Amino acid sequence: MITGFDPLGAARSQIAQDSYAQARAAGASIGRVQIDWADLEPAQGQYDADALAEAFADPNLDGMNVVVLVSTLDSDGLTLPSYLQDGNDLRSGLTLASPEVTDAFAAFLGWLGPQLQQRDVWLLSIANEPLGPIEDGRATEADAVTFYSNAMDQWNTEMPEIGVTATFTIGGPAQIPNLFEAVRSRADIVSFNYYCLTADLFVTGQADWEARLAQMKADAGDREIFLQELGCPVGYGPSGGPSVIGGSLDNQAAFFEFFGETFATDPQMRAATAFQLFDWSPELAAMSAEPLRDAGLPAFADRFEEWLATVGLRRWSDGSERPAWSVWLDQLEKTRQARGQ
Repeated sequence: MITGFDPLGAARSQIAQDSYAQARAAGASIGRVQIDWADLEPAQGQYDADALAEAFADPNLDGMNVVVLVSTLDSDGLTLPSYLQDGNDLRSGLTLASPEVTDAFAAFLGWLGPQLQQRDVWLLSIANEPLGPIEDGRATEADAVTFYSNAMDQWNTEMPEIGVTATFTIGGPAQIPNLFEAVRSRADIVSFNYYCLTADLFVTGQADWEARLAQMKADAGDREIFLQELGCPVGYGPSGGPSVIGGSLDNQAAFFEFFGETFATDPQMRAATAFQLFDWSPELAAMSAEPLRDAGLPAFADRFEEWLATVGLRRWSDGSERPAWSVWLDQLEKTRQARGQ
């Protein structure tokens, strides 16, 4: 599971610890660490081992096989070290394929590899939804092909015991096909983020889940699939005001039941992390939607905010579990039994 992105405080921290204990007992076996390249290289050629250690210090990772997402291109922009960027863009004269950029990442990976080798890491993802910054013009697909091809070739040579991939939206294979194929051909596992949502952020049902799953499997080809983020919001209920995205408690539970059954029966489906344990707090959800409002997209901002504020397996308000939490635990147990673990 992904716990969330808000400070938890003592009460929610205890709920989180208890929840992870329940999940481990039911068969959960992987944990997830997310950190930006920029956070690990605060100055040119200087790597922050303490920041990496802090990311791994979460007690909820104890006993888990860890997936690490080191973001370079992220859904909302570039996460490269500051010496390579000017504000939100690459420095003037640089592209993602410039030797200064590719060489810097090669040196960084040379440092990172042994660090991850010392920990129980089974997979490294080096991008999170690169479609966003490519669509925004912060990088080109061709330059991204060069950048990620070089990096993955290096990793496969130097660290073959740790899998490597890059994480795409389910629309990525169609929208940036050259980059997706460059990654897929070098990846040990194909990684997607998937939610029960349309591109316009309306909640979907099982017919759409089945169609999206079939497309992901076709795009992955002979590779196994890791769902790096797997989530489904419930939408606002009667006590939370009118919903603009749809959804329900039953639909969220059905979503996790559907994917649990899929993981228990389909060998191509390797693993998933649930997005997420807690809702985003109302304050953080509203803050995250504010740039969309500033851009003159109030209706989309409303849907985005509602998605984040109702996506948890547990409610932010009091930490109480939604029905999908029990479903998630049941499906973990079924998957464990199906895999003979």
